[in-house]
Amino acid sequence: MAGPRRLLLLLLLPLLVLLGAHPPQCGSAEEGTKVSLELYYESLCPYCSRFIVNRLAGIFEDGLIDAVHLRLVPYGNAHVASNSKISCQVAVALYYESLCPYSARFVVNHLAKVFADGLREVVDLTLVPYGNARIHPGGEISCQHGPYECLLNTVEACAIDAWPDLDVHFSFIYCVEDLVVKRQYKDWESCFEKLGLDAKPVTECYKSEHGHKLELKYANQTDALEPPHRYVPWVVVDGQPLLEDYENFEAYICKAYKGTPPKACEGLERLQMALETAAEARNGVSYNSGVSKLATAEDEGGEHKVGEY
Repeated sequence: MAGPRRLLLLLLLPLLVLLGAHPPQCGSAEEGTKVSLELYYESLCPYCSRFIVNRLAGIFEDGLIDAVHLRLVPYGNAHVASNSKISCQVAVALYYESLCPYSARFVVNHLAKVFADGLREVVDLTLVPYGNARIHPGGEISCQHGPYECLLNTVEACAIDAWPDLDVHFSFIYCVEDLVVKRQYKDWESCFEKLGLDAKPVTECYKSEHGHKLELKYANQTDALEPPHRYVPWVVVDGQPLLEDYENFEAYICKAYKGTPPKACEGLERLQMALETAAEARNGVSYNSGVSKLATAEDEGGEHKVGEY
């Protein structure tokens, strides 16, 4: 008489994943009557792991494997990023402009947390330094907070291009935005020495046509947003714009992540569910028009073209 586990598996087998008997074609009659069983899973999913260890392994112990065509597909809820690499991380994008005070404070006081609390490992972070800028006929770019913002937007775009490693270019952008918060942004070049970075690749980039092309690329990415951005900072997590709730982006990351939650996620999912019911916006934004008081008199109203400094 079959054991309880064998009977249970025989009952559940047709219900698992993509099942069906192969019609007899080539091979013996015994092979033609095997049941097809496919398991789609991901390696760090606790439910997947427990199923494999506590349930699926049993068919090898009691001989049921002889009646099964077993196929394992280790991919699960991963996604293919724009660079064609498979990623299990949560996609996070920040659309911002360098001299927006709200953008600067978000980078310094909130976004930087993911590098300290362990969320960095589960996040695929993209920075897009363009914001509410405008492109004019001939390709000239004007920025909401004046030409110095256009300069720093390009500098930060060049940093991303020169140092593709997120930890490196974010440390530089953090340094610049920290100076923005302190209203000392014209000392931005001091960040090279502070971080021990070679200034040459960024300097050559922002003074060249290459820097301008990078900003045009970020302009296209910003203009392609759906729905369109209405202000900055504009934070998108797993394809979802967070609107005015952007400061709580970590809770959205934890909700979207499909693997074992990092320690930093403890309590954040409950916070996120509570925040979703809130009707009032709490966080500052810089709308897609007007000039901030942060721009100095010499900065306001000007247009900037790469190479003109």
